[in-house]
Parts: sequence; C-alpha cells; structure tokens
Amino acid sequence: MHGFVQLFMNVDTDVTSGNLQGNHRLERIMSDAVFLGGDRYHKAEEAHAGIGPVLEKAGLDVHYTDDFKSIDSDLLEGAKLLVFLRDGMEWPNGHDAPPERWMQPHQEKAIEEFVLNGGSFLVMHNSAWNYPWDGGYRRTVAGYFQFHPPYMHFDIHITDSKHPITRGVEDYEIEDEQHFIWFDNDRVDLFAVSQGKDGRQSASGYSHEYGKGRVVYLANGHRLVVLQQPPVQKLLTNAVNWLLHR
Repeated sequence: MHGFVQLFMNVDTDVTSGNLQGNHRLERIMSDAVFLGGDRYHKAEEAHAGIGPVLEKAGLDVHYTDDFKSIDSDLLEGAKLLVFLRDGMEWPNGHDAPPERWMQPHQEKAIEEFVLNGGSFLVMHNSAWNYPWDGGYRRTVAGYFQFHPPYMHFDIHITDSKHPITRGVEDYEIEDEQHFIWFDNDRVDLFAVSQGKDGRQSASGYSHEYGKGRVVYLANGHRLVVLQQPPVQKLLTNAVNWLLHR
C-alpha cells in the first residue's frame, strides 16, 4: 500500500499542431517505508513476503518495488524507513557477460542524505555486495560483503543480549548462506555473529547511528523460509522498532 501526492502542470494548447492540451497530472509516491527487493539470485516476492508483514504490523505504509532505477530523493521524500534486500548488480548484457553496478551517484547521495537527515535503513542479507565501496553508500552501511560458502547449516550467537534488537532472541541454528562481511568495528554495535561448523565467524547483525538516522544490518535472508524462521522474525521486528525509535 502507498499514498500519493498529486502534482499538476499546465500545458499550452495548440489545436492545429495536435500538441498535448489541458492539464497533465503527475503522481509521486509518498510512503512511510520504501522496500527494494529482488535480484538475479533472490526473488522479489520472497523478500517482500518475508519482511513486508513485519513492516506493515509496525503500522508502516510500504511501497514495494523491484525497480532499482526508482530509488532517488523524490521516492524517499517523506519516508521513515528504507529497506534493501538485493545486491548492487545488474546484467544488461545477459548472464553470460560480466555484471554492472546499478547504483548511480545521485542514488548513492540520496540514500546517504536520507539517513543523515533522520531516515533509517534496514540492510538485509546481500545488500552490501557489489555496491560502490568508497562513497556514501559504504559510509552509510558501515560494511561491505566479502563472500559466502554454499547454503548450509550454521549457528548464530547473540553477542549483546542487552541490545534492544536482540531482546527475546537466543542463540539459534539456521540453514542459509553464511555471509562474510568487512565492517567498521569502531562505528557499529555488533550484536550477533555467525559461526560455521568449520569454526569461521562473521558479523550477523549490527547497528549504528549515522547523522540523525539509524542503520541495521542483518545477514540472514537468502530464502523465504529463512526470513520466516522465528528468531529471524523476532530480530526483524526488534530492528524495525529500534530503527523507528520505538
């Protein structure tokens, strides 16, 4: 669901030339939350189905999209929360050719300014992968994806049980992709780590405040069944509440 602001623009009338006549109406989406989901490896409908109910239960009017080109300052105007579950790649020349990064400078600027000015950003799963690594997006996310082993069972350990986002969540085992990520440990509050059966650990959840806004990274989420696991749903619920200053 989403709201609209209607914009009207007068157009000169020229009957003989057949040019457009009368008033031309434009519509700009205005929502509490903007949710960009889906890429080559993740279905948009699964991302939206796994996280959307949490957002709506929090009372948010959500604009769901899989159109990365739509992300800009106009779309974010008036929003409280931005959610990503998609990587930074597009494949304009087909999947047999190398991918390209879709995020343009104006989009990177819009996201960083949105958070700096008081908006919040929920960064899910692979949303730190193959984005610009040396600019505003990287500063906002405070991390960058490295790699992941194959889909498998591994453990999540809660490292900060006093953090509002981990309230009511205990250590759990999950079958998912274990994502390894560089992150700014001097800027973020790490509240969960993943540990593979081989002993390797990585950040699984962290938060930080950036300007007037807030950011949360949660690593779980490759498939709908992962997002629907009770501890993941609890982390999502707590994260949304923290991001909204509740």
